[in-house]
Amino acid sequence: MNMQPTFIELPSAPMQEIYHTVEQVADSTLSFFIMGETGVGKEGVAQYIHQKGPRRHKPFTAINCGRFTSELLQSELFGHEAGAFTGANQQRKGALERTNGGILFLDEVVEMPLEAQKLLLRVLDTQTFTRLGGNETLTSDFQVIAATNKDIGSAILRADFRADLYYRFADIMLHVPPLRERAEDISPLVNTFIQEFTPKGGKDTIGITPEALMRLQQAAWPGNIRQLRSTLRTAIALTTNSKLEVQDFPYNFFAAPELEKPVSAPEIKEYTSTLPDFARTFIAIWQSLASETREAIIHEFLTHLPEFSQNLEDTQTITSDANGELLNIKNMNQHEILREVAQRRIEAYASLNKAARSLGIDIRTLQKHAHWEEHNDAEN
Repeated sequence: MNMQPTFIELPSAPMQEIYHTVEQVADSTLSFFIMGETGVGKEGVAQYIHQKGPRRHKPFTAINCGRFTSELLQSELFGHEAGAFTGANQQRKGALERTNGGILFLDEVVEMPLEAQKLLLRVLDTQTFTRLGGNETLTSDFQVIAATNKDIGSAILRADFRADLYYRFADIMLHVPPLRERAEDISPLVNTFIQEFTPKGGKDTIGITPEALMRLQQAAWPGNIRQLRSTLRTAIALTTNSKLEVQDFPYNFFAAPELEKPVSAPEIKEYTSTLPDFARTFIAIWQSLASETREAIIHEFLTHLPEFSQNLEDTQTITSDANGELLNIKNMNQHEILREVAQRRIEAYASLNKAARSLGIDIRTLQKHAHWEEHNDAEN
């Protein structure tokens, strides 16, 4: 059975926006860089790009860069001559040669070994290459689509991925959201997988009950479309009903929706509810930034940290409590500042637990700060 994902156009707003972007540049030779979690449908988007472009009647070749060692990946991309390495018994054409005129999809491109990155960059610059162990200069006309589920910014900062190669891939950046953020895509995917996996001439036509579909739409799907596909395949194989029901799925598959959300989500909401409007706005903006942008900001902050610290020492007031009241810190040491802040939070909140959480500390630490005395510090 073919295990390649079945491509269908999905109705959610984020996916429709992606399709619209692709259609706008369909006739160009621009490269694409697709980001998203594992199993989210990046190859499906790449197939859509192929279908909409002028290369639709030419080959579409997908290479998973994380599956190969450096030597084998080079062989997979460039091909090899007989005797090029142990086991190379005959000449083999690589993906670049086979994809001439079409699209080369490099999945998990961040996993590509550095030597292969260097060679591929040279190919993109010159449009020429040679097979491993060969001397013949070959040419190939292909469009590149790269994809990753990794943080590309961090990979570049760690020097695991070449920045110059990234720039060659990143003409058009596309982000595919996780399936849990686009529940409206579940139903058409379920119907597609039911048609795909229902035995022909075997069981009656299989559908799904509204309750089971609703539970599928509420699930977290950490494995995204790939996990949904596998789950439907198993349920269809095991069911004795004409329609899939809740009991046809693994007993522990359906968790309460609130348990499937990231643990930090309710904590962020609770903490920020006590902050001033400007602080909540800042947090919302910070969470929306790409990880590489956050890292750049942090790097810039750390660069100027000594200057910032000096300015802080010269400052006489800071905003301390939930009401924005100014605290005079002139001539106060660290313990005295912490004591003042802790005492004000205790007065401002109905319980020690809420006061401690407003500062991101536990109750014991809060009480320690609030009751600090100078002679206690001296004894220690």
